[in-house]
Amino acid sequence: MGLDGFVYCRCWQDGLATPCPVGPVGFDEDGHLALLQPWEGNSAAHHTFYAWMSGDACPHPLMEQSSEGLSNWTGVRLFQQALRSAGKARFPTLAAGLPDDNGGWLSAEHAAAALAELDAFRGSRIADEVVLIDEATGREVMPHVEVHRGVFMFGPGWQAGVGPGGFFVVGTDVDPPVTLFRATRFTQRVMPDGRIEFVAEGMRAILATRPVGGHGLPPPERLAVRTRTRSADDFAYIVSPLRRLCAASVATGNPVMWC
Repeated sequence: MGLDGFVYCRCWQDGLATPCPVGPVGFDEDGHLALLQPWEGNSAAHHTFYAWMSGDACPHPLMEQSSEGLSNWTGVRLFQQALRSAGKARFPTLAAGLPDDNGGWLSAEHAAAALAELDAFRGSRIADEVVLIDEATGREVMPHVEVHRGVFMFGPGWQAGVGPGGFFVVGTDVDPPVTLFRATRFTQRVMPDGRIEFVAEGMRAILATRPVGGHGLPPPERLAVRTRTRSADDFAYIVSPLRRLCAASVATGNPVMWC
């Protein structure tokens, strides 16, 4: 799951769309072009509307001038983290306009301001980032995500994650939580019963979970926490589609719709 966005074309607003066989059509309270009738008792009309909208209403698929998949939520959070690192006060529109969950919109006026901020972000100094890596290959396994306090694994009575102090496992079934494992370099192995054993000098933890850093690849045996230099170029994965969405919003006068 992640964040997507789209911008409606102006075909319906400018009278260029083919006539809709049902009505009335307009923008609803959430900013979506919709059939302005309750669903209950009008389901057939709604199906007709969506067939029109996704069919021959205009040359644009689903009447969208632009549609972009931005990133999974970890990628969004890392970009927000980079904005704060580069100076949150310099990017007020992006800081306030990027959603914390699916839904909502960014007005065309704010999209114009966001374009300027994205240009300014290109030359920004980004703070170094703490990451967990596969020590054998150098592959990045998981970055430290501040808003999640570095946590990226959960289980009954425990949480695990990565932070400036290393990879950690915390027992959460006591108050206050207790650190069960913490290391900047460690090994992991899959035990015969399927549990994962983490070992570092003088420390050992066993969790019922999947191996760290598997994700369809052979899981790493040796992992380490490192600090890596980041630049604005590392965030092209989200900056580029954001620019396209904001440019389409400015061109059409329609908002960026988050979904």
